[in-house]
Amino acid sequence: MGSKAFLKTNYAVEAKYDAYFTGQQVQVTSDSGWVLCECGDGVGVVSLTTGKVTGRITCEEDQVTSIALAPDDSSLVVALKSTSLQQYNWPGLELMRSFRSYHKGPITTMTWDSTSTLLVTGAADSSARVWDLRQKYCTHSLKGATGVFSVVLFHPDLSERARVYGAAGTTIYIWRLEAGSSELECSLDAHHSTVTAMQLTQDCKHLVSCGLDRVMVLWDLESLSSKKVVVVLESLSGLSLQPPGTLLPGVTKEHDQNIIATVVGDKGVPSVWAVDIGRELWRAPEPLVTPPDQEGVTLINQLAHCPSLNSFVMTTYDHSILMVHTSSMEVWKQLAGYNEQILDAVFVGEGETHLVVATNSIQLQVYDCSTFNCRLLFGHTALVLSLTTHPTLPQVFASSSHDNTALVWRLRSDGLADCIASAVGHTLSVGTIVLAQGFMITGGRDMCIKKWKTDKELNKDHNREVKMTSLTSTHTEKAHEKDINSMCVSVNGKLLASGSQDKTAKVWRSDNLSLVGTMQGHKRGVWHVQFSPVDEVLATASADATIRIWTLADCATVATLEGHDMGVLRVHWLSQGQQLLSTSSDGLLKLWNVRTRQCCQTYDEHEDKAWALAVSRDEARVVTGGEDSKLVLWNDVTQLDQQKAQVEADRLAAEEQTLANLLKDKKWTKALRIAIGLSQPFRALRVVRELLDETPDQLPRVVAKLNQDHLATLLGFISQWNTKTKNSREAQSIVNVMLKSRLPEDLESLVGWRTTLEALLPYTERHYHRTSALHQSSAIITYMASALSLSQQSQGTLTPYDMNELDLLRTIPSVSIKKEEEDDSDLRAAIEDSVMEVDTDVEMKNEEESDDDTSVTYQTITRHI
Repeated sequence: MGSKAFLKTNYAVEAKYDAYFTGQQVQVTSDSGWVLCECGDGVGVVSLTTGKVTGRITCEEDQVTSIALAPDDSSLVVALKSTSLQQYNWPGLELMRSFRSYHKGPITTMTWDSTSTLLVTGAADSSARVWDLRQKYCTHSLKGATGVFSVVLFHPDLSERARVYGAAGTTIYIWRLEAGSSELECSLDAHHSTVTAMQLTQDCKHLVSCGLDRVMVLWDLESLSSKKVVVVLESLSGLSLQPPGTLLPGVTKEHDQNIIATVVGDKGVPSVWAVDIGRELWRAPEPLVTPPDQEGVTLINQLAHCPSLNSFVMTTYDHSILMVHTSSMEVWKQLAGYNEQILDAVFVGEGETHLVVATNSIQLQVYDCSTFNCRLLFGHTALVLSLTTHPTLPQVFASSSHDNTALVWRLRSDGLADCIASAVGHTLSVGTIVLAQGFMITGGRDMCIKKWKTDKELNKDHNREVKMTSLTSTHTEKAHEKDINSMCVSVNGKLLASGSQDKTAKVWRSDNLSLVGTMQGHKRGVWHVQFSPVDEVLATASADATIRIWTLADCATVATLEGHDMGVLRVHWLSQGQQLLSTSSDGLLKLWNVRTRQCCQTYDEHEDKAWALAVSRDEARVVTGGEDSKLVLWNDVTQLDQQKAQVEADRLAAEEQTLANLLKDKKWTKALRIAIGLSQPFRALRVVRELLDETPDQLPRVVAKLNQDHLATLLGFISQWNTKTKNSREAQSIVNVMLKSRLPEDLESLVGWRTTLEALLPYTERHYHRTSALHQSSAIITYMASALSLSQQSQGTLTPYDMNELDLLRTIPSVSIKKEEEDDSDLRAAIEDSVMEVDTDVEMKNEEESDDDTSVTYQTITRHI
């Protein structure tokens, strides 16, 4: 075991990457700094620089159906399923107004005009409306359309031609706007399926539209007729005409007079067309995204041009956002808007610069840890289940999948990775994989462990052309009776451990896969296993909510860590084998001390099963992910916390010395101001206590020098002090001074005065009853002492008023008591209740020791006092 100095005490969240895009449309700000994304019942705001969610609009569980950002970035309009509209300012995201749209169906599309004044909305009820959002009223209701609106747009210059174009179903409608009225100018029919996109040319003489009928149509806006129908043999979902000054792939100078359009659709392959002549100028060699298993999925949902980035923005079926260069159509940035379930994650690269994440998808996501830019890796044909890294080659990692295969990858400098080897041989899903020096181990649902030789493939020259090779299986062993969930290799590479749903963990020799021992004791399946980096022990995490530590010598349990309420899914050694990190089905991350078997910290950032747990080699960074689609990055802040604690201790010591000096010099006002300014109620109590002990007459003067803020803070302190009897004197003294020296209007102006008064009342009443009882008891004794006459046999000339109480009591003979008892029966009863009954035992003892009545009476009364 190492030194305790290496123990971690705390991890803090550095960043959280939650789902921020679950819809189909996004909006990019004009400065290209942020992307606004439809996300369920809200809108996610993502920084294009860091990939982090910087803001979020929540619409109170009302589904967002469409969003539109003004061209000048002044405001954002959000359409909700309840048919209402909400307008937010940008970038503050403050709700400016919410109003009814008067549509009978949800708003499906909307667009601003070029002046950021007017907004046109199209709905599922075949209606469209124009709104003046500066004057806050509906200017026009556009009628005559039939079908669900898919596209609406304004003429670029409404002062020149006041037109609105809309596509509903298979028809394109054109309305002419007039003051206070609108007229359906014409309807254009040429499409045989839903129109998905349309755009005006730069000179506004033509309109280009596309749809699911696999054609593009060029419309002449002067004659309001179809001019050209271009067959593209692909259902199109996005269209963008060539912006001025932009050169698209395949476009040359001879095409300067042509109408050039970029289109993309269900196949995910962008292409460039000269629409007016019906010629395809360029087509991408392969899809931008890998198609899923199911058919009928449109790979690209949106295509929009971003001038400031000189790129196209595309959204995909799996809720990713692609930034594609207009000149080359190459993806240069990608954001993963929704990860579904995060199953595993590992750090890769020199210096662990990248993070590879396996989600509920066929592709792997590779994140740049500095910018969190995401790149996708395609290779598997089914869901990726597990990831692992090589112990000595940081660029090499491997993945296993539901497609019964395992792939080995090498990371490139651009953030992508090349598949260098594949392992095919399992008959069912490969659920776990581990890379070691010279070999790879896989295991899965077929309950078999396979060993693969990897020496040649991993040691190839990196600069040569990468060709994927097939790995050879050298050993196969039927290992368990149920699915194998996890495997690991010891530090020296000689032992292998496996954990299974059959509730056991087993240790094997890595050279020939011979069984070394079986570890039995878990009551449910074993989800994860890991060897200690320094000791000959193995940690196992189980669905029975426990972590067990086993010795390799006899496969016996040496420790059981209990603290999780649900199944433990992942476990990882820290601090040279002194600590453990674990995740569970309830989303908790726990830090354990192995020696004491205690949980040091518990972190709650996930809302569901936390499947993924990745720890960097220096243990400074941790990544967790789970079924809540959330990826959380943690930083080790142990040293930072220690430094802060030391600085705080030094500060407190200096303040204590300063306060002690002020108290010694009896500078009460300054000392009290320091204690109040530091928000230290007990230091202020110490000042007030010493002030009352030394010079209580100075308290009004000290309180009078405090300003309103200090008095308000002091009131809060008083309410705390007053809860305890030993501190009530100080609290009541200050309240007394304030009530006597301040007007009611001044007290009411103090922040929290009413709350403090309510808190003071119950405890003050309790203190009052206690002091009243004490005062009453003391008054009875004083009355008794004054009422008793002096003994006739006493000597001296002092009168009761000249004597102190003790001397007075010493002169009282028992005869006088008896005499008073004979004269006044009520007084006798009072004495019995107040004195005799309390000290009966003492009195009886004294009576047995002496027959002197005076001695008995004296001792009894003095004890009561």
